Amino acid sequence: MFAKAFRAKSNTAIKGSDRRKLRADVAASFPTLTSEQLSELVPNKEELNVIKLYTHKGEALTVYANGRNPVIFEIEKTLYPTVYTLWSHPHLLPVFTTWPPVLQKLVGGADLMLPGVIVPSSGFPQVDRGTLCAITVVGNRVPVAIGIAIMSTTEMVAAGMKGKGFTVLHTYMDHLWGFGDKTCPPTIAPLEAEPAEMEGAENEKQEDEGEEGNAPESNSLPVDPPLQPDAEYLSTKEAVQSAEVRETEASSENGAAETAEAKNPDIPQEVEDSRSPQEQMDLLLHQCFFHALKCKVKKSELPLLTSTFLRNYMFTC
Repeated sequence: MFAKAFRAKSNTAIKGSDRRKLRADVAASFPTLTSEQLSELVPNKEELNVIKLYTHKGEALTVYANGRNPVIFEIEKTLYPTVYTLWSHPHLLPVFTTWPPVLQKLVGGADLMLPGVIVPSSGFPQVDRGTLCAITVVGNRVPVAIGIAIMSTTEMVAAGMKGKGFTVLHTYMDHLWGFGDKTCPPTIAPLEAEPAEMEGAENEKQEDEGEEGNAPESNSLPVDPPLQPDAEYLSTKEAVQSAEVRETEASSENGAAETAEAKNPDIPQEVEDSRSPQEQMDLLLHQCFFHALKCKVKKSELPLLTSTFLRNYMFTC
Protein backbone atom coordinates (compact mmCIF):
# COMPACT_ATOMS: atom_id res chain seq x y z
CA MET A 1 0.00 0.00 0.00
CA PHE A 2 2.88 2.37 0.79
CA ALA A 3 5.38 0.92 -1.65
CA LYS A 4 5.04 4.10 -3.73
CA ALA A 5 4.89 7.71 -2.64
CA PHE A 6 1.58 9.04 -1.30
CA ARG A 7 0.15 12.55 -1.28
CA ALA A 8 -0.66 14.28 2.00
CA LYS A 9 -3.86 16.37 1.90
CA SER A 10 -3.73 17.88 5.40
CA ASN A 11 -1.73 17.70 8.62
CA THR A 12 -3.44 19.12 11.74
CA ALA A 13 -3.27 18.71 15.50
CA ILE A 14 -5.90 16.40 16.93
CA LYS A 15 -8.77 17.84 18.94
CA GLY A 16 -9.55 16.81 22.50
CA SER A 17 -12.74 14.94 21.62
CA ASP A 18 -11.06 13.19 18.70
CA ARG A 19 -8.16 12.19 20.97
CA ARG A 20 -10.53 10.55 23.47
CA LYS A 21 -12.37 8.76 20.66
CA LEU A 22 -9.09 7.53 19.17
CA ARG A 23 -7.98 6.21 22.57
CA ALA A 24 -11.25 4.28 22.94
CA ASP A 25 -10.96 2.88 19.40
CA VAL A 26 -7.35 1.78 19.96
CA ALA A 27 -8.30 0.10 23.25
CA ALA A 28 -11.13 -1.78 21.51
CA SER A 29 -8.98 -2.80 18.52
CA PHE A 30 -6.01 -3.93 20.63
CA PRO A 31 -7.34 -5.17 23.98
CA THR A 32 -3.95 -6.56 25.06
CA LEU A 33 -2.60 -3.03 25.58
CA THR A 34 -2.37 -1.95 29.21
CA SER A 35 -3.50 1.51 30.30
CA GLU A 36 0.12 2.65 30.47
CA GLN A 37 0.85 1.38 26.99
CA LEU A 38 -2.34 3.00 25.72
CA SER A 39 -1.31 6.35 27.26
CA GLU A 40 2.09 6.01 25.60
CA LEU A 41 0.51 5.31 22.23
CA VAL A 42 -2.20 7.98 22.49
CA PRO A 43 -0.90 10.51 25.04
CA ASN A 44 -3.20 12.82 26.93
CA LYS A 45 -1.41 16.11 26.36
CA GLU A 46 1.54 15.49 24.06
CA GLU A 47 1.42 16.45 20.41
CA LEU A 48 -0.65 14.12 18.24
CA ASN A 49 -1.30 14.98 14.60
CA VAL A 50 -3.97 13.80 12.18
CA ILE A 51 -2.74 13.42 8.59
CA LYS A 52 -5.14 12.93 5.70
CA LEU A 53 -3.48 11.41 2.66
CA TYR A 54 -4.07 9.59 -0.60
CA THR A 55 -2.06 6.56 -1.69
CA HIS A 56 -0.65 6.21 -5.20
CA LYS A 57 -3.81 4.29 -6.11
CA GLY A 58 -6.04 7.11 -4.89
CA GLU A 59 -7.17 5.43 -1.66
CA ALA A 60 -7.99 7.88 1.13
CA LEU A 61 -6.80 7.10 4.64
CA THR A 62 -5.87 8.76 7.92
CA VAL A 63 -2.55 8.57 9.74
CA TYR A 64 -2.04 9.47 13.40
CA ALA A 65 1.47 10.67 14.24
CA ASN A 66 2.83 10.85 17.78
CA GLY A 67 5.53 13.47 17.52
CA ARG A 68 7.23 12.80 14.21
CA ASN A 69 6.52 9.10 13.82
CA PRO A 70 3.25 7.68 12.49
CA VAL A 71 1.84 5.26 15.08
CA ILE A 72 -1.61 4.33 13.75
CA PHE A 73 -3.25 4.48 10.33
CA GLU A 74 -6.95 4.07 9.64
CA ILE A 75 -8.58 2.55 6.55
CA GLU A 76 -12.37 2.41 6.37
CA LYS A 77 -12.70 2.85 10.15
CA THR A 78 -10.25 0.02 10.87
CA LEU A 79 -7.09 0.84 12.83
CA TYR A 80 -3.67 -0.63 11.97
CA PRO A 81 -0.40 -0.15 13.89
CA THR A 82 2.72 1.02 12.10
CA VAL A 83 6.12 -0.66 12.46
CA TYR A 84 7.12 2.14 14.85
CA THR A 85 4.30 1.05 17.18
CA LEU A 86 5.14 -2.64 16.81
CA TRP A 87 8.76 -2.00 17.71
CA SER A 88 7.56 -0.74 21.11
CA HIS A 89 4.89 -3.46 21.39
CA PRO A 90 6.20 -6.50 19.44
CA HIS A 91 3.55 -8.83 20.92
CA LEU A 92 0.59 -6.72 19.87
CA LEU A 93 -0.29 -9.00 16.91
CA PRO A 94 0.08 -12.71 16.04
CA VAL A 95 3.51 -13.21 14.52
CA PHE A 96 4.65 -15.12 11.43
CA THR A 97 8.29 -15.35 10.36
CA THR A 98 9.92 -15.27 6.95
CA TRP A 99 13.47 -15.15 5.54
CA PRO A 100 15.38 -11.81 5.41
CA PRO A 101 15.63 -11.72 1.56
CA VAL A 102 11.82 -11.87 1.38
CA LEU A 103 11.58 -8.50 3.10
CA GLN A 104 12.90 -6.72 0.01
CA LYS A 105 10.06 -8.23 -2.01
CA LEU A 106 7.52 -7.08 0.54
CA VAL A 107 8.94 -3.56 0.53
CA GLY A 108 8.50 -3.53 -3.24
CA GLY A 109 4.78 -4.19 -2.85
CA ALA A 110 4.60 -7.99 -3.01
CA ASP A 111 2.33 -10.05 -0.77
CA LEU A 112 3.74 -12.80 1.45
CA MET A 113 3.44 -16.25 -0.08
CA LEU A 114 3.12 -19.29 2.14
CA PRO A 115 6.28 -21.04 0.82
CA GLY A 116 8.22 -18.11 2.28
CA VAL A 117 6.69 -18.54 5.76
CA ILE A 118 8.82 -20.49 8.23
CA VAL A 119 7.08 -23.18 10.26
CA PRO A 120 8.33 -22.89 13.88
CA SER A 121 8.84 -25.95 16.05
CA SER A 122 6.10 -24.72 18.37
CA GLY A 123 3.65 -24.36 15.47
CA PHE A 124 1.81 -21.39 14.01
CA PRO A 125 -0.37 -19.07 16.08
CA GLN A 126 -4.04 -19.82 15.53
CA VAL A 127 -5.55 -17.08 13.37
CA ASP A 128 -8.71 -16.78 11.30
CA ARG A 129 -9.10 -15.47 7.80
CA GLY A 130 -8.86 -11.66 7.84
CA THR A 131 -6.79 -11.49 11.04
CA LEU A 132 -4.20 -8.73 11.20
CA CYS A 133 -0.74 -10.25 11.72
CA ALA A 134 2.83 -9.08 12.20
CA ILE A 135 5.69 -10.39 10.07
CA THR A 136 9.22 -10.86 11.37
CA VAL A 137 12.43 -12.17 9.82
CA VAL A 138 14.68 -14.97 11.05
CA GLY A 139 16.94 -13.90 13.90
CA ASN A 140 14.84 -10.99 15.19
CA ARG A 141 11.44 -11.02 16.90
CA VAL A 142 10.78 -7.36 16.08
CA PRO A 143 8.07 -7.05 13.38
CA VAL A 144 9.09 -5.53 10.06
CA ALA A 145 5.71 -5.68 8.30
CA ILE A 146 1.99 -6.13 8.90
CA GLY A 147 -0.49 -8.00 6.76
CA ILE A 148 -3.94 -9.54 6.70
CA ALA A 149 -4.20 -13.33 6.70
CA ILE A 150 -5.85 -14.63 3.54
CA MET A 151 -6.32 -18.08 5.11
CA SER A 152 -6.80 -19.38 8.60
CA THR A 153 -3.99 -21.35 10.20
CA THR A 154 -5.84 -24.60 9.53
CA GLU A 155 -6.32 -23.70 5.87
CA MET A 156 -2.63 -22.82 5.49
CA VAL A 157 -1.57 -26.22 6.75
CA ALA A 158 -4.24 -28.00 4.70
CA ALA A 159 -2.99 -26.19 1.57
CA GLY A 160 0.47 -27.60 2.13
CA MET A 161 1.86 -24.10 2.73
CA LYS A 162 1.30 -23.15 -0.90
CA GLY A 163 -0.32 -20.05 -2.35
CA LYS A 164 -0.71 -16.50 -1.06
CA GLY A 165 -0.74 -16.25 2.70
CA PHE A 166 -0.92 -12.55 3.64
CA THR A 167 -1.92 -9.29 1.99
CA VAL A 168 0.85 -6.95 3.09
CA LEU A 169 -0.26 -3.43 4.06
CA HIS A 170 2.84 -1.76 5.47
CA THR A 171 6.54 -2.59 5.84
CA TYR A 172 9.75 -1.29 7.26
CA MET A 173 11.47 0.93 4.62
CA ASP A 174 8.27 1.79 2.75
CA HIS A 175 7.04 5.38 2.34
CA LEU A 176 4.96 5.40 5.52
CA TRP A 177 8.05 4.39 7.49
CA GLY A 178 9.94 7.11 5.58
CA PHE A 179 7.35 9.65 6.76
CA GLY A 180 8.77 9.20 10.29
CA ASP A 181 12.32 9.54 11.59
CA LYS A 182 13.50 6.52 9.54
CA THR A 183 15.03 4.69 12.47
CA CYS A 184 16.07 1.08 12.07
CA PRO A 185 14.27 -1.69 13.95
CA PRO A 186 15.71 -2.82 17.30
CA THR A 187 16.86 -6.40 17.79
CA ILE A 188 15.14 -8.92 20.04
CA ALA A 189 16.73 -12.37 20.03
CA PRO A 190 14.44 -15.31 19.20
CA LEU A 191 13.16 -17.40 22.07
CA GLU A 192 14.11 -20.67 20.36
CA ALA A 193 16.66 -21.77 17.79
CA GLU A 194 15.29 -20.81 14.40
CA PRO A 195 15.89 -22.78 11.17
CA ALA A 196 18.70 -20.51 9.97
CA GLU A 197 20.56 -20.78 13.27
CA MET A 198 20.13 -24.55 13.47
CA GLU A 199 21.20 -24.91 9.86
CA GLY A 200 24.23 -22.71 10.46
CA ALA A 201 25.24 -24.68 13.55
CA GLU A 202 24.79 -27.94 11.68
CA ASN A 203 26.88 -26.67 8.75
CA GLU A 204 29.63 -25.54 11.11
CA LYS A 205 29.63 -28.96 12.74
CA GLN A 206 29.81 -30.69 9.37
CA GLU A 207 32.61 -28.37 8.27
CA ASP A 208 34.57 -29.10 11.45
CA GLU A 209 34.09 -32.84 10.98
CA GLY A 210 35.02 -32.52 7.34
CA GLU A 211 38.20 -30.64 8.19
CA GLU A 212 39.16 -33.26 10.77
CA GLY A 213 38.43 -36.08 8.35
CA ASN A 214 40.30 -34.45 5.47
CA ALA A 215 43.30 -33.30 7.48
CA PRO A 216 45.41 -36.40 6.78
CA GLU A 217 44.51 -36.28 3.09
CA SER A 218 45.65 -32.67 2.78
CA ASN A 219 49.09 -33.65 4.09
CA SER A 220 49.43 -36.70 1.86
CA LEU A 221 51.66 -36.50 -1.20
CA PRO A 222 50.17 -36.85 -4.70
CA VAL A 223 51.48 -39.93 -6.40
CA ASP A 224 50.91 -38.87 -9.97
CA PRO A 225 50.08 -35.15 -10.37
CA PRO A 226 48.91 -34.46 -13.92
CA LEU A 227 50.35 -31.72 -16.13
CA GLN A 228 47.86 -28.87 -16.39
CA PRO A 229 48.79 -26.26 -19.02
CA ASP A 230 46.08 -23.90 -17.76
CA ALA A 231 47.47 -23.91 -14.20
CA GLU A 232 49.16 -20.61 -13.44
CA TYR A 233 51.88 -21.70 -11.04
CA LEU A 234 53.53 -24.80 -9.66
CA SER A 235 53.21 -25.65 -5.96
CA THR A 236 56.80 -25.73 -4.68
CA LYS A 237 56.55 -28.00 -1.68
CA GLU A 238 54.17 -30.58 -3.13
CA ALA A 239 55.96 -30.75 -6.47
CA VAL A 240 59.42 -31.27 -4.96
CA GLN A 241 58.12 -33.86 -2.48
CA SER A 242 56.27 -35.62 -5.25
CA ALA A 243 59.39 -35.73 -7.37
CA GLU A 244 61.36 -37.30 -4.53
CA VAL A 245 58.67 -39.91 -3.97
CA ARG A 246 58.48 -40.70 -7.69
CA GLU A 247 62.24 -41.12 -8.05
CA THR A 248 62.38 -43.29 -4.92
CA GLU A 249 59.65 -45.54 -6.28
CA ALA A 250 61.32 -45.67 -9.68
CA SER A 251 64.65 -46.62 -8.10
CA SER A 252 62.98 -49.34 -6.07
CA GLU A 253 61.24 -50.72 -9.14
CA ASN A 254 64.45 -50.66 -11.20
CA GLY A 255 66.36 -52.37 -8.39
CA ALA A 256 63.72 -55.03 -8.08
CA ALA A 257 63.68 -55.55 -11.83
CA GLU A 258 67.48 -55.89 -11.98
CA THR A 259 67.42 -58.41 -9.10
CA ALA A 260 64.69 -60.43 -10.80
CA GLU A 261 66.62 -60.38 -14.08
CA ALA A 262 69.81 -61.51 -12.36
CA LYS A 263 68.01 -64.43 -10.68
CA ASN A 264 66.04 -65.42 -13.79
CA PRO A 265 68.12 -64.57 -16.86
CA ASP A 266 65.93 -66.74 -19.08
CA ILE A 267 62.74 -64.72 -18.48
CA PRO A 268 62.28 -62.20 -21.33
CA GLN A 269 61.91 -58.60 -20.20
CA GLU A 270 58.94 -57.44 -22.19
CA VAL A 271 57.27 -55.20 -19.64
CA GLU A 272 58.30 -51.94 -21.27
CA ASP A 273 57.83 -53.23 -24.81
CA SER A 274 54.30 -54.43 -24.04
CA ARG A 275 53.13 -50.87 -23.34
CA SER A 276 51.40 -48.88 -26.01
CA PRO A 277 53.24 -45.93 -27.61
CA GLN A 278 50.94 -43.53 -25.74
CA GLU A 279 51.80 -45.13 -22.39
CA GLN A 280 55.50 -44.99 -23.23
CA MET A 281 55.27 -41.29 -24.10
CA ASP A 282 53.36 -40.59 -20.88
CA LEU A 283 56.03 -42.35 -18.86
CA LEU A 284 58.77 -40.44 -20.63
CA LEU A 285 56.96 -37.16 -20.08
CA HIS A 286 56.58 -37.90 -16.37
CA GLN A 287 60.26 -38.81 -16.03
CA CYS A 288 61.33 -35.60 -17.76
CA PHE A 289 58.99 -33.58 -15.58
CA PHE A 290 60.30 -34.92 -12.29
CA HIS A 291 63.92 -34.84 -13.41
CA ALA A 292 63.69 -31.22 -14.54
CA LEU A 293 61.81 -30.21 -11.43
CA LYS A 294 64.34 -31.72 -9.04
CA CYS A 295 67.63 -31.24 -10.87
CA LYS A 296 67.23 -28.07 -12.96
CA VAL A 297 64.72 -25.75 -11.28
CA LYS A 298 65.94 -23.74 -8.31
CA LYS A 299 63.61 -22.92 -5.46
CA SER A 300 64.38 -19.23 -5.93
CA GLU A 301 62.81 -19.42 -9.39
CA LEU A 302 59.49 -20.64 -8.04
CA PRO A 303 56.61 -19.99 -8.49
CA LEU A 304 57.10 -20.62 -12.20
CA LEU A 305 54.71 -20.45 -15.13
CA THR A 306 54.03 -23.88 -16.61
CA SER A 307 54.73 -22.55 -20.12
CA THR A 308 58.16 -21.28 -19.03
CA PHE A 309 58.89 -24.53 -17.20
CA LEU A 310 57.99 -26.57 -20.29
CA ARG A 311 59.99 -24.42 -22.70
CA ASN A 312 63.17 -23.86 -20.67
CA TYR A 313 63.49 -27.08 -18.68
CA MET A 314 61.45 -30.04 -19.89
CA PHE A 315 62.45 -29.82 -23.55
CA THR A 316 66.12 -29.95 -22.55
CA CYS A 317 65.51 -33.25 -20.82
